[in-house]
Amino acid sequence: MLPKQGAIAVFVKTPGYSPLKTRLAQSVGTVQAEQFHILSARAVAAVVHSVANQKSITPFWAVAEPEAQQDSLWNQFKTMGQGAGGLGNRLAYVQQQLFEFSQFVIFLGADTPHLPVTLLNEAVEILSVESATPQFVIGPACDGGFYLFGSQTALDPAIWLNVPYSVEDTTRALREQIQDLGEIHLLPELSDVDTVQELPLVARQLTEGDDWLTEQLQVLKWIQEWEARSD
Repeated sequence: MLPKQGAIAVFVKTPGYSPLKTRLAQSVGTVQAEQFHILSARAVAAVVHSVANQKSITPFWAVAEPEAQQDSLWNQFKTMGQGAGGLGNRLAYVQQQLFEFSQFVIFLGADTPHLPVTLLNEAVEILSVESATPQFVIGPACDGGFYLFGSQTALDPAIWLNVPYSVEDTTRALREQIQDLGEIHLLPELSDVDTVQELPLVARQLTEGDDWLTEQLQVLKWIQEWEARSD
């Protein structure tokens, strides 16, 4: 049996077009926050690229700003818009677009540069298998949100709109919305970087093990250099 064909969308904002990492910028400054965002997005892209070389998936940048879809920052993957409105609207829009030609869809944020290739590979493997019951994969973030969401079926837009975002019970609310629709697989919890407090947590993980990609180690170097300047 052939594996399902999937799509992965990495959600990004573009420096110079939108304010980004605003809470991080309050501590490290706008220029540094933009530098981190770019390095982090490149690290996530490297993880996606590594998995895409082995699995039947097509990666996309889901770019927040329509006018930035052709920006050179995003030339590694195909680009698509996020649509308009709040995060719930945009998640629903991107999912609907990708399910027109994919059998499963994975969402990733660009602020988890320490996402192991093995975790993304695990999510893809779960979703690639035919199942009588729809399969879902959630990567919960330490702050209550999620760094990864994967599904074998398009959720009703109302579900996305009913989830409160950027709060400590975002993942719990999402799980409650979909618990009767299929089987939910939880990945290990990771920190995503919204504030300066998460930087040491990311650096600590990136110093463990020796299988990190070059782009992930560049994030570690950036954090270490920032910490050295801050001492």
